[in-house]
Amino acid sequence: MGVYKKGKSWYINFYYQGQRIQECVGQASKTVAKEVEAKRKAEVIEGRYNLNQKKLTPIFENFCQQYLETYSKPNKKPSSYLRDQCSIKRLGEYFNGKRLADISAWLIEKYRAKRKVEEVAVATLNRELACLRHMLNTARKWNKLYDSPFKDVKLQRENNGKMRILTQEEEITLMDVIKVSPKARHLEPIVITALNTGMRKGEILGLKWGAVTFKEGYITLENTKNNEIRLIPMNDKLTNTLKNVKKDSTSDYVFINGDGLPYRDIKTGWWNAVKKAGLRGLRFHDLRHTFASRLVMAGIDLVTVKELLGHKDIKMTMRYSHPTPEHKKAAVKILDQVTTILTTPSKVAILHFPQS
Repeated sequence: MGVYKKGKSWYINFYYQGQRIQECVGQASKTVAKEVEAKRKAEVIEGRYNLNQKKLTPIFENFCQQYLETYSKPNKKPSSYLRDQCSIKRLGEYFNGKRLADISAWLIEKYRAKRKVEEVAVATLNRELACLRHMLNTARKWNKLYDSPFKDVKLQRENNGKMRILTQEEEITLMDVIKVSPKARHLEPIVITALNTGMRKGEILGLKWGAVTFKEGYITLENTKNNEIRLIPMNDKLTNTLKNVKKDSTSDYVFINGDGLPYRDIKTGWWNAVKKAGLRGLRFHDLRHTFASRLVMAGIDLVTVKELLGHKDIKMTMRYSHPTPEHKKAAVKILDQVTTILTTPSKVAILHFPQS
């Protein structure tokens, strides 16, 4: 706020290391108030100002504990809370012992450089910095820090080149392997659900029958990543699949293991099936990518795809809209038909566009 006038008196107001320093100059002029402000700032910086009674900003590791207990654990999903714990552990190796007000944009960039030397993936580093950013912004909201240095720090652009989609042939191969594999047979309805809804793995494994409405043909997701309710229509294939699962179900959860409990994870069966199908590197999340890409290639508009995926920003949806090499080849072949039209006089040529 700097220098300001309230009533007939002038005041100075500034922050140093998160501590507010405010003083009434009296019925002077604005010029005098500015001189006092400059003098006080100099005294503070040079250590001549009495700061013994000031309230210091919290030490990093102490605030991290407050953040985890007061915000992260009560408000986030267990997986997100665990991720915060992992990020804070890494951040603590560098920032522990420092007060929040001492964490500058320069120190954050030094941390980024350190992690790069350690060859950490860009996505991992971004998650760590995003956690730090939210903690500092939360400290500001809780009046434990005057300002966050993150306005001068940008997260790195992530390379999404690893994302891929299944071709129809690959899908058939994968499903054939799953059907005959004792370690992966339970994945069949789970994979069908993923390919026909675009749901995230956590959303699928946590799905309950109460969220599935066969009469209306919808799945209702309430516990979503962005905390917004999402309605997903069910096509015939998914409806028939879930009805078959329902016949033998004795649980509130749709997908359960042999003990009648919901699956905590499906890594073992998934990687076993992927290896046997020869689809090296295929991640379960790529089924969501496949769902979105197939819709876009079928001519479905991005806004609809965005709603089905539950994205807040359509830019996120556009990351999923990569056409397959086969689709690109089919598109370029249209030029052959165009050439025929241009070189064949007095004939009406009809373009046959590839069906998505």
